[in-house]
Amino acid sequence: VRIAPISALTNVQGSYDESPRRRFIIGIALGALGIVALVSGLSAPAIQLVGLGAFAIFIGVGMLAPLVARPMSGAIGRPLAAVFGIPGKLGRKNSMRSPRRTAQTASALMVGLALVSTIAVFGASVSKSTTSSINDALSADYIVMGATAGGPLLGFSATAATTVGRVPGVTSITAVSGGQFEFQRSVVNVAALAPKDLTQTIILRIQSGSVDAALTGGQLLIDSTVANNLHLHVGSIVNATFAETGPTTVRIGAIFKPNQLLGSYVVGDGFFHSHFAANALPFALLLRTSGGVSASTTNAIKEGLASYPNLKVQSRAEFITTQQASVNKLLGLVYALLALAVLIALIGIVNTLMLSVFERTHEIALLRAVGMRRRQVRSMIRTEAVILSVFGAVIGIVVGTGLGVALAESLKHQGITDVVVPTSSLIVFLFLAALMGLGAATWPARRAARLNILDAIAVE
Repeated sequence: VRIAPISALTNVQGSYDESPRRRFIIGIALGALGIVALVSGLSAPAIQLVGLGAFAIFIGVGMLAPLVARPMSGAIGRPLAAVFGIPGKLGRKNSMRSPRRTAQTASALMVGLALVSTIAVFGASVSKSTTSSINDALSADYIVMGATAGGPLLGFSATAATTVGRVPGVTSITAVSGGQFEFQRSVVNVAALAPKDLTQTIILRIQSGSVDAALTGGQLLIDSTVANNLHLHVGSIVNATFAETGPTTVRIGAIFKPNQLLGSYVVGDGFFHSHFAANALPFALLLRTSGGVSASTTNAIKEGLASYPNLKVQSRAEFITTQQASVNKLLGLVYALLALAVLIALIGIVNTLMLSVFERTHEIALLRAVGMRRRQVRSMIRTEAVILSVFGAVIGIVVGTGLGVALAESLKHQGITDVVVPTSSLIVFLFLAALMGLGAATWPARRAARLNILDAIAVE
C-alpha cells in the first residue's frame, strides 16, 4: 500500500521502508529495555525477567541489524574478495547493496544460532557445575546406588553397608536415606545421615551450629539459602509434619552452605527412623578407602556386593560422568530441535538468493557477455551466501553467548555454580554456518551459471 502509482511509469525502484532513524530509535529503546529487564532479573534473581529481557534484546538487535549490515558485510567479504578475485568482490558488493535485505535474510539464522549458542553456554555451565558441585559435596571414593535405569532412586537392604564394610581397604561408610515431610507448608525432601565417619565421606561446610550435636540430638540442619529465605537461625523452632507421626516441632541445629548432593534439609538417622517407616531403606552408600580408587579396590567392592545384583558401584569420577551424561542427553534433544530452526534459516537464504538471481538476470547476463565464466558466476553467488551466513552467525553467536551467560547467572541459586563460555564450540558453530551458507548457495549458483546469455540480456 506504500507503493506510489507513479512508480509504474518509471524503471526506478523506490524505497518504501521506514526511515533508518525511526528504526534506530525503536531498536535502541527495545534493546535498552531488554538490558534493564535482564539486569533486574539477574539482581533479583528472577528468570522471568531474564526471559523478558532476552526477548526484547532479540527484537532490538533484529531492528538494528540493517544499520550494521553494510559495514559488517564489507568486513566479512574482504578476505573472500582477496581469495576469489573479481567474483568475490562482486559477491561482496551484492551483499552490501541492500542492507535491509541482507539483515532480513540473515535474521532467521541469527535467531537460530543465538538459541544454539545460549544452550551451548548453558550446557557447558551445567556440566561444569555438576563436576564442581559433586567435588564440593563429596569426599568419598566410591558411591554405591541402586540400578535405577533412569527411574527414581530405589532403596536397598541396609545389610549392604555391613557387607561392604568387610571388604579389605574400605575404611569409612556413610549410608544415605531420604524421605519427604512438610516444612513451613511446603513438601520437601530430607536426607538422613549417621554422624559416624561423616567427615570422611561428605563435605558439609557449616556456617553456624554443630553437625554432631544436631545429628545426634534430633535437630534439623538446613542450608543457608533456606535460612535466608525463611529468616531462620540456629535455635529457631519450626513446625513440621511427617506422614508417619503427624505434626511436631523441630529445632534448627545447624546451617550449612548449599550441598547439591544432600539437598537443603538433613537430619540424623535416629531422628529419621523415629518419624519414618521403621524399614526405611538407604538409597546410597558412600565409601572411603585406604588406597583411593584403583582397579583392585573396585573389583573387591563389586565382588563383596555380588549378592546384591541391584547395586551399582561407581567411583566418584564415574558418578560425575553419569550425571553429566544425563544432562547431555537432554541437551542433545534440544540441539536436535534447534537444528530444524537452522535448517529453516538456510531455506530462507536459498529463497533469497534465488530471488536475487531472478531479479539480476539482466545483470548476470551482461557479466557473462563481457567474459565472466560460469565458474566465476557460481563463485559470486557463493561468496554472497557465505557473507549472509557469517553475518547472521556472528550476531547470533554474540547475542546468544551473552544471553547464555545471563541465563546461567540467573540460575545460580538453583545449582548453576559455574558459568562457562565454550569458545571452541562457538568457533565451530561459526565455521559450520559458513559451510552451510556455501551449501545453501549450490542451487542458486547453478541456476545463475546456466542462464542463457542472449535470452537473459533481453529480459527487461
